[in-house]
Amino acid sequence: MKNSNNIIIHLKNQPYYKKIKNIECFNKIKSLLPPRLSNSILFIYIKNQTLFFVLTHPGYKMEFNYNVNLIKGLLKELKKRDKNCQNLNIKDIKTFVTNKINIQKTENNNKNSKIYYNERAKGNFKILTNNQKLKTRFLEIQKIIKD
Repeated sequence: MKNSNNIIIHLKNQPYYKKIKNIECFNKIKSLLPPRLSNSILFIYIKNQTLFFVLTHPGYKMEFNYNVNLIKGLLKELKKRDKNCQNLNIKDIKTFVTNKINIQKTENNNKNSKIYYNERAKGNFKILTNNQKLKTRFLEIQKIIKD
């Protein structure tokens, strides 16, 4: 009887699950890159034997262009060492920056923003105290509300 690990490996070897293997290889490539480069990647995909890196910032695009030889070397080593990534047919590497805003970052920014409300009070209230200190404080508050 097969255990669950063997069943999953058998399913992943089916031709219609080829994309799952590719995604695993992309994650391995991403983990082999230096942290400053791997953190800048939104996602990776292959189209027409070209490996595309979608990045978060134009500055990282320049970094990737300088390190294309490093990435090609990592791909060669990965093909040698990992049998699941041997079928990657990559002839070119390209990078581009997406024009879509990362939703997770905008949600975090909205949580930190301050909320302002319009003053609903008009400052029309009677001061019923006989204490002079309190009366001056109430007059100051009344002036702030009216302004």
